[in-house]
Amino acid sequence: MPDCHRFSDAQPEPCLPEEVASNLPCGGDGWMKGARASSLRDCIDMNLDTSVLLHRTTSETFARSHQIRGTIAVIDAGSHSVGIDEALSSWYAGYHDLVRGGKYVWVVEEMHRKYGPVVRVRPDALHFNDPNFIEEIYAQSPKRRRERYKTVVQNLQAPGSMLATTDHDFHRKRRSVLNPYFSQQNVRRLEPVINDTLSALLDRMNGWGKTGVPIQMSVAFRAATKDIIQAYAFGEGKKCLDMEDCNAAFFDIMTPQRVCHLGTYVYWLAYIMANLPPSITISLVPRVAVFARFVELKGLADQIEHIKAAQELSEGRTIFHEIIRSDIPESEKQTRRLVDEAMVIVVAGSETTASTLAAIMYHLLADRELLNRLKVELEAAIPDPKQLPVASRLDGLPLLNAVIQEAIRLYPGATHRQDRTCPDEDLVYECPDGRQYVIPKGTAVGMTAPIINRHPELYERPNEFLPDRYIQNPELKKYNMSFSKGGRQCIGINLAYQELQTFTAGIFRRYSLYNPDKGVQDGPTLELFETRREDISMDADYVTPAPYEGSHGLRVRIRA
Repeated sequence: MPDCHRFSDAQPEPCLPEEVASNLPCGGDGWMKGARASSLRDCIDMNLDTSVLLHRTTSETFARSHQIRGTIAVIDAGSHSVGIDEALSSWYAGYHDLVRGGKYVWVVEEMHRKYGPVVRVRPDALHFNDPNFIEEIYAQSPKRRRERYKTVVQNLQAPGSMLATTDHDFHRKRRSVLNPYFSQQNVRRLEPVINDTLSALLDRMNGWGKTGVPIQMSVAFRAATKDIIQAYAFGEGKKCLDMEDCNAAFFDIMTPQRVCHLGTYVYWLAYIMANLPPSITISLVPRVAVFARFVELKGLADQIEHIKAAQELSEGRTIFHEIIRSDIPESEKQTRRLVDEAMVIVVAGSETTASTLAAIMYHLLADRELLNRLKVELEAAIPDPKQLPVASRLDGLPLLNAVIQEAIRLYPGATHRQDRTCPDEDLVYECPDGRQYVIPKGTAVGMTAPIINRHPELYERPNEFLPDRYIQNPELKKYNMSFSKGGRQCIGINLAYQELQTFTAGIFRRYSLYNPDKGVQDGPTLELFETRREDISMDADYVTPAPYEGSHGLRVRIRA
């Protein structure tokens, strides 16, 4: 091995001023030691007030610790016990995520600008912004074990799900059960369901066009994608697109909120809240009643119990019919675990794709030249505008797929840090200047899609929507981190691509951009209504992307 620096000797310097320490609600040997709160709300307020106090003194000391250590600020995970200095650094991040609301991702991006490709983002975690290190952190080989780090798991509050499974081997076992249903071949078999949902959406759009009222297409896309994944997971059921408001109340609850970060910084509180009986949760927070019903009352739990009761029947070719019929251990078929799995599949399978569809529609309606080029391509592939797309033909449309790739790059559906640990091997990182560093096994390392996807060495004018970059350089696709990489890559990637292709092609083969200079339009049209790029862009990281507070999302005027 070449001569390397080793991170294991690096320790966080004491940086807690006495005036801050004297005001902390804890002892010096552990966060929250000795703290007392009369209620959960008091405890939250106490933690957040403390984080604000800490922020005033840590901004400079946190940055100073990076400068003292040079380009790379590091700490060996597990080399010492948690103390005040670690709490300080964790709550520096907590201030930006909990108080400011999902803004720590932008602080991390600024750290990289100042200090280089590796920075310490928590006392026990390193963050990388180097495309050449993707394959090391997110190794594809099953022999190179990669485990999900606790910060990711704690955010999810779905411990029984495959996504929240920490152990490498256990994750592989759980994933192997789901893999067949998300293969390219099986997703192709889902084409009738996807096309039926597209047809239902087009029918709704036609109806909305006759009213002249601007429509929140962000909600419509979420309704469509939820209908698809719900049908695939459980079979036929009540569809969001059949509801007058497209189930807007449910999606309002699902709108990303800063409370999602509680699991990272106040895990015990998030755990309690997630495990309260639904009746208590609803009494404390009435607006979550819709989601509680989705999970427990005539929702996921009831659907799973219904499938279990009918498991001897031959009919039923959905994900959960097959899981319950399979020969996996009975412990893996417990309703509580399957509810966790179902919740992640349904939510992740709808929210992420819908946000990308909204971004695609915005940019096509904001760029007449780009949309006209795409329509020429679509007209050649789909001669009849009333014909639904054929999935296999869409794979060969270069501009369509470039538009999708660029939207996925700029608007990833998962925005939080994708932290991993390597339990069996040290990682060796080579800096751009040639220096090498050893990262001891067990250290948390990760990247964040909104940061690495805009790396200036990969993407010219990285903040601009330029689909042609993928036509000119198809190799760029391998650096896209929106679906993560390696053995824990998003299991629904094939389904997401097929939905994005089908919906984009189907909508824009039928609709054109409204032209105010023409008296008679060339068929049905779409036009942005009081929507700016900020309305579909990520302002905050709430695990999934969130626009600025007060945004109405993508709003469109449809003229049938």
